[in-house]
Amino acid sequence: MSSQKRFRFTNQLIKCLPPNPSDSRSTDAEYSDTEISGLKCLVSKGEGRKKFLLRYLYHGRKRAIAIGHWPEIDVSLARQIAMEHKRQLATGTDPKQERESKRQEITFNELFNQHYLQWAMSAKRSWGKDVQRYRDHIQPAIGTMLLSDITPSCLLRLQNKLTSSLSAATCNRIIVLIKAMFTWAGRQGITTHHPARIVPLLRENNARQRYFSEEEIRSIFIAADEDASPVAARFIKLLLLTGLRKDELRLAKWTHFDPAKRTLWLPETKNGYGRLVHLNSLAVEIIRILPTQRGNPWLFIGKKPGMPLNNPTKAFQRIILRAGIFDKEVCIHTCRHSVAALIVSHGGTLYDVQAQLGHRSSQSSQRYAHLHPQRLRNTSQLLADRIVAQLPVLP
Repeated sequence: MSSQKRFRFTNQLIKCLPPNPSDSRSTDAEYSDTEISGLKCLVSKGEGRKKFLLRYLYHGRKRAIAIGHWPEIDVSLARQIAMEHKRQLATGTDPKQERESKRQEITFNELFNQHYLQWAMSAKRSWGKDVQRYRDHIQPAIGTMLLSDITPSCLLRLQNKLTSSLSAATCNRIIVLIKAMFTWAGRQGITTHHPARIVPLLRENNARQRYFSEEEIRSIFIAADEDASPVAARFIKLLLLTGLRKDELRLAKWTHFDPAKRTLWLPETKNGYGRLVHLNSLAVEIIRILPTQRGNPWLFIGKKPGMPLNNPTKAFQRIILRAGIFDKEVCIHTCRHSVAALIVSHGGTLYDVQAQLGHRSSQSSQRYAHLHPQRLRNTSQLLADRIVAQLPVLP
């Protein structure tokens, strides 16, 4: 067999190939497969280790790519790999260069931990949520995969898996993070691959159905006056008087409050922009009687010296139970929705909601359009009344 350098490879024939003679000028003896052009088996001196490789031409240059050692790679698998390399050549891709690029490519874990996270920590207030979403949901699914191995289909599988235990909104935040990472990596020149671009987001039902009625707000104000924590109680009242987000109000400072102009400056909101909040007279009076602490800059002081109010949610739960509200859908954010409901129900527009709640776009305010259908019916009837008034009176 050693004199035959070309034959149809079989596992038995490969096994019988003798070691390359020790006095041979070449390091390995080379044998060619007659079934797959370019597929070679090289046999070393000494122990006679055998390995497969594919020789080919790429733009007129001789190239060779290793396939693997026998018997770990048998003849059938060696042919499959060789054919895959030939398919790459047929599409103009050099398989050896592709392999070398793969070796230099980073995993999704490396993209997040070594690159994206450093940027997010300096540019995003919500980077902590990115860490939690990545750790709990993304890393177990695709963290160890190379960027180019992540496909739209595997992201769709991840999305389908998430929907079994998470809401549509939460699923979307996870997919949006993946989209953002690929987009950011593209801008940094790390990859041109973006499989998440064509993955659609789930439809969210973000119309808030629960808000406090005026009677419930009255009960909450009365219950707040009976709470053991006057600071937290006044905090809850101000949420209902302003529509501010919990942390926007919790982290407000005395230096940002102007009692003469009745304004509260928020230097940085969820949207990343500062805004000026105009306060009503009741809100101003509540702020005026807030307790202060020397050296503590916060409007709502906490139990620890120099710190703001820590967890107003506990006080909120006490107050709403005392107010006789036992609805599980109610949370501290319901205060914000209730402000929007009051504005709309008393003649305010969605633009007024946008301005009061500090929405960056009108799309966020649109979720409150359903709150009072009677107002929409009245508007529709107004159109009919105006048109009918112009029609001739029938005899």
